[in-house]
Order: sequence, then structure tokens, then C-alpha cells
Amino acid sequence: MKSIKNLSQIIFDENMNEMDPETENQINVAAFFLAQEGFTYDKLCWLLAKRRLRAERDARYNYEQRIKEKAAEIYFQCPPYDILCWLVSELDILIKIGKI
Repeated sequence: MKSIKNLSQIIFDENMNEMDPETENQINVAAFFLAQEGFTYDKLCWLLAKRRLRAERDARYNYEQRIKEKAAEIYFQCPPYDILCWLVSELDILIKIGKI
């Protein structure tokens, strides 16, 4: 099974050849502030699942059952809390700037 970081990297590679420093800085800042929110690990998995489904262009990205399945996948891969924050922020920024 691929790691969560590798799956995000696949999405990233398909949408950008390389990340510019400004975008990477925005992601780092967003990840810092997301970590400061103090969301539970489960909530971060849920947030990442929603964004991943949207980034993968899954038509069911807004269906609660599909989000629950994807969140469980992420949860059982056991990514560290800070990596979850970074991945959620990465997808937020890439969606916001139209790269996904």
C-alpha cells in the first residue's frame, strides 16, 4: 500500500511540475495555523479525506459514506499529526490557486 504522502505527491506531480517557493511557504504557514486549531486526529483524517476525494475528482466527494471510507483508509495508514496538517493545507492551497 502506498503511503499517504506518496498519494498526495501523485496528485501534486500531476498538477505541478515543481512547487514554487511561495506556494510551499503558503502551505507551511497554513499547516502551522491548522495545527494550532487543535483538531482531533480523526477530524484531520476526515478533512484530508474530503479534500483528497475532491482532488481525485471523485464524483462522490461530498457523500458522507465515501468520506468515511477514505478517512478510515487515511487513519489506518497512521500518518503523523503534522503530516496530516501539511497534506490538508497542501490540498487547500492547490485547490484555492486552481492547480487542482
